[in-house]
Amino acid sequence: MEKNFSDEQKELLNRVVFAHIDKMMSEVIHVVEQTEKSANQELEDNGIDMTDFYPANKKFLMMTIVQKLIDEVHGGNMALAQKMVTMEARRLNVSVHVDAENRDK
Repeated sequence: MEKNFSDEQKELLNRVVFAHIDKMMSEVIHVVEQTEKSANQELEDNGIDMTDFYPANKKFLMMTIVQKLIDEVHGGNMALAQKMVTMEARRLNVSVHVDAENRDK
């Protein structure tokens, strides 16, 4: 069943959804920052020298989230995974060659 929304309803839908996305992203960034801080503090507390190396850094933690979300979205459908990676490469304006391995061999 296709929904027919007025222009005002479409604007409200976009405003509400994107406001919630912005809030969600802010909360995720906050959790990543807290995770980085607490993980590295725990390592320091256990005698690991953190002077030049932070294994639980913000970029690494965010990448683990990206990987988990990609896996959740494609759900094992390698053709969809290939399409997702290709679309993201195009968005970033980078050239990649993606082959989906046939896992049913």
